Order: sequence, then C-alpha cells, then structure tokens
Amino acid sequence: MSSEGAEQQNPVAVEVRSLSKCYRIYPHPRHRLLQAFWGERRRYYREFWALQSLSFQLGRGQTLGIVGRNGSGKSTLLQLICGTLTPSSGAVSVHGRVGALLELGSGFNPEFSGRENVFLNGAVLGLSEADIASRLEDILAFADIGEFIDQPVKTYSSGMAVRLAFAVQAHIDPDVLVVDEALAVGDELFQKKCYSHLEKLKANGTSILLVTHSCPQIVQHCDVALLMHKGQARRWGKPAEITTLYQQLSYADDSQWDALLGSAQESIESGGDAGATSGRRLDEAKGSRGQSLQLAGQAEVILTAHLDPGLQPSSTMVYPNHGAVIEGLEILTMEEQLVNVLPYGEPFILEFLYRAEQHLSQVAFGCHVASHTGSRVTGQVHPERGGLVASIEVGHQWSVRFHFHGGLWPGTYFIGGGLWSPGGEHRFIHRVIDYKALRISANTEVGIVGQCDLHARPAELICGDERP
Repeated sequence: MSSEGAEQQNPVAVEVRSLSKCYRIYPHPRHRLLQAFWGERRRYYREFWALQSLSFQLGRGQTLGIVGRNGSGKSTLLQLICGTLTPSSGAVSVHGRVGALLELGSGFNPEFSGRENVFLNGAVLGLSEADIASRLEDILAFADIGEFIDQPVKTYSSGMAVRLAFAVQAHIDPDVLVVDEALAVGDELFQKKCYSHLEKLKANGTSILLVTHSCPQIVQHCDVALLMHKGQARRWGKPAEITTLYQQLSYADDSQWDALLGSAQESIESGGDAGATSGRRLDEAKGSRGQSLQLAGQAEVILTAHLDPGLQPSSTMVYPNHGAVIEGLEILTMEEQLVNVLPYGEPFILEFLYRAEQHLSQVAFGCHVASHTGSRVTGQVHPERGGLVASIEVGHQWSVRFHFHGGLWPGTYFIGGGLWSPGGEHRFIHRVIDYKALRISANTEVGIVGQCDLHARPAELICGDERP
C-alpha cells in the first residue's frame, strides 16, 4: 500500500483495485504442519474468501458509509486499506496520512499511560515529538478523561479508551480517516462531539470511511454508501437507498439477496477496470467537495408497505395481567393491509386486541412508539382528555385502533401499550413493551428535525403584504 503525503493535490484519496482477501481454514492444527511439508502438491485446507474482487475510488473530502451483516467483509476491507492486512490479490493505494479506529484500544500499549500512548501513536503516524506536543492540549481536551491521562491504559474503561483513541486519530490531520464501529462504545454526548468533528475534518478535505450498523448515521454523514454481503460489494448508491436495502435484507437468506439485487456480476465494479465493468455505464456520485466516487449497477429502490417476517424485536416484555390481556397487535395501512415496514410519510394504524378475564370498570387504553434507544417518541390514549370506559364485562373481546398520520422519521421503532384503571389495585391491568417492531424507510434524504414530524399539513410561506 502506498501513502504519500506529498500528493495532496491528487483528487483521489483511496484507490482499491480488484482487492481480494483469502484465508486458509485448517480442520486441525497439525494440518498446518502437513501443508508445510507437502506444499501445493496436496491441500489440507479450505479457502475462505473474506473479500472478493472489489474496486473503487474515493475522492478527497468524501465520506463512504459501509453497511452489511456481520461477516460481510467490512472490517477486512478497512484493515486492508489501513495496511494491517495484506491482500491475497489486487492492490490498495492511499494518498496521504491515514488515521484509523479499527478496534477498541488498537495501537495502544496497555502498560503505558495515556499520555505516553499519545506520543507513541503520533510517532508511528510520522509526527515529530514537537508536532505531537503542539497538538497535545487539543487531544487531551477532546478526550476529556481527566487525571486518567497519566494512568496505564489497561486501567481505562472501554469508553475512556475510545475517547483517547479518537482524539489522537482525529487531531493528527489525517488525509484519510477509517472508523470501524468504534464510536458505538461512547456515550451519546461523546458520539455527538465525534461526528461534529468528523464534519470539520471532511470540510478540510479529509476522506472518511465509516462502518456502522446505525443507518441514521450513514444517511446523515455519508455522501455515498456501499452494501456488502459475503465479501462482495452488492450495491453502491445514495445512503438513503442503500440503508433501506440493508434494512430490508437484514434477515433475508442468500436467495432473497440474489433475487432483489441480481447476481454478483450485476453488482458493483469500478475503478477503471474495463473487464469488470463489461461496458456498463459508470455514474458519478458527487461529494461535498465536488469529487467523485465511481458507481455502477444503480437501481432505484421502490418502497412499498409490506410485512417483513424477520422484523421481530428480541427485547419484548409482557407483564403479568390483572383482569385483562392484550392478545395481539396489528400494524395496518389505511387500506387495512397488515404491515411492519412503511414508506416515510405514510399514515398507519396500531390496532390492539384485548380480552377481559374479569369485570372491569373505569378503564383507559394507551400505546407508545419508542426509538431503538428506548426513548418514547409518540403515543396516544383512549378515551382522550382523561376520559374512561365505564364498564367491560368478563369474557368480552374488543380492539382499539390508534391512528397516526405518518410523522415518524426513517428508522426502526418499537411499539408497546397497556390498559389501566386509575382507581384500581394495580395501576396497569396489563402492559407490553417492545411488542412489535415497525420500520420506516425512505429512498431519498430526509431532513430530520426533532424526534418526530408533528405537522398536520405542509408549511406555507406568507409574504409580508399578505399577513393579517
């Protein structure tokens, strides 16, 4: 891998050409020794291709988001770009200084103090002691770990380690910054500070490769996104389109991947490889600084309301009941189609199904929609304005429909609800948390403001002379 800081005027920051990585998997340790004796005359291993024939160019000042299930080859790609792995075939060229957050605490000596590790990391990255000293105050202020900076790194919590690691890598003026899920360890305030700093680096011309399972972060911070599966690049495109595909295919088997995306030959090839592109048209996705990342195999993502059987929460909690049971929950379109995936902006209905096990009096019903962090985004109560249902007979079955106009931002939400009697022995007669999951998808970038969109109708512009 080449890395020349002098090539600052090169519009391409990262160039990957037919990159592949293969591992030899041996069924038993002794087979390694036998392989050494026999050479290639006899094979005692099977091949596992962690990455297969990937090519692309990333322009300066662009951010590439990479998504895919565990084992899809994301981390292997980043390690090849950083030079911590050697490719089995193909080549990587990186023009300029590379900063990397690949693993928690990677590059740190656990016996050294945080301060000593700052100087050690800076020296490895080619900075002089004077250069590091001039940046030290900013690094320590960003990490904000207090007196622990002079304690051995082995005594750090995971959050402290990632704070220091990010602070070092982000303040060495990298030309290319690689981030592999490391920020998921930090708290929300620190994550916010990190992403704000990434935007500053990007504005100064730093190219960023970001691996994360957080689709909102990909949409918000990336110029283009790559969907990977089983070591192959399956689709390039706009972040909103790629994350929508990723969410749709998260629980799908391989046949469903191929059916939706086409064969591997129809996926992505770029980087000027005429044999790989086979004459297909190459498009360009423009970045924030006017540079380009070559793309191919684009396909419009058509969003429809549908039921994804794999979209099931693993955090469901059903509390003990005290006289009535929530028997089910259905998510419906306005045409009463049973769904759990909806295009952004489409209204929907949450219908809770109940059964009374004893006579109930003075009862109210409610539901809530929570984000993946557990924060309650919205909800409803029936009857409204503090009203109560006077009486429900034992054995009675009924349902309550809560209507929503479609104000949820793109993302995955979790639905819960309950019924209660304010004057009863138990506050909740029955209650469920994370009972069903609902995914809101969008194939265009959505300007997210706040937790949800509460507007009842589009905003209107009123000129000065038209005001009442």
